[in-house]
Amino acid sequence: MTLGTALLSCTALGLQHGIDWDHVAAISDVTSVQRTPREAIRCGLLYAAGHAATVGLLGLAVIMLRQSLPDALSVWMQRIIGLTLVLLGAYVFGVLFSGGQMVSRGQAIAALLHRRSEAGSGYGRKSSLSLGVLHGIGAETPTQLSMLMIAANIGRVQSGLLVLVVFAAAMFASNMVLTTTATGIFAISRPKPQLFRLLGACAVGYSMWIGIVLIAS
Repeated sequence: MTLGTALLSCTALGLQHGIDWDHVAAISDVTSVQRTPREAIRCGLLYAAGHAATVGLLGLAVIMLRQSLPDALSVWMQRIIGLTLVLLGAYVFGVLFSGGQMVSRGQAIAALLHRRSEAGSGYGRKSSLSLGVLHGIGAETPTQLSMLMIAANIGRVQSGLLVLVVFAAAMFASNMVLTTTATGIFAISRPKPQLFRLLGACAVGYSMWIGIVLIAS
């Protein structure tokens, strides 16, 4: 594969990876609980940055060592993420339909991670960044694995690093498009409580389904 072909392929892979199922689930939660569109965009940006940074570090290790992460580690990290999604999703569904104040998985994980009032104000910036890092470690989708394979076998280290940077940049751009779209949808629906609650339930249901898939795969 030529360098030009590799760069084009990894650009396409990065754009696709940015809207993979785990990103859609996470970003929908992150944006749904913010008080303002600006804060939603900011938290989505931190999620994307955390994920891109982790993928970059993993890619650098693969390029330098010519060896991917142990399969057993990837599998267990994936299952841990899946279990977290299922448990937090179940908690959120209980809140949604018990007459309490609607919260999303983002608020629940914020309470678990930080144990402070941040959970009451929405999914915070640190939580968004933490989730992005976690997803970068534990959810190696086909698009990410394909990029790592190309980067490791392109030849020169410089070429592998360039491939990695292009993938990360395309993924970040795709994440931000997804963040902007989700922010707009929730901002429009917020004045309509029933619609907002329905969208929240759909987002959490999707998160639980993704969690089950990650555990079972």
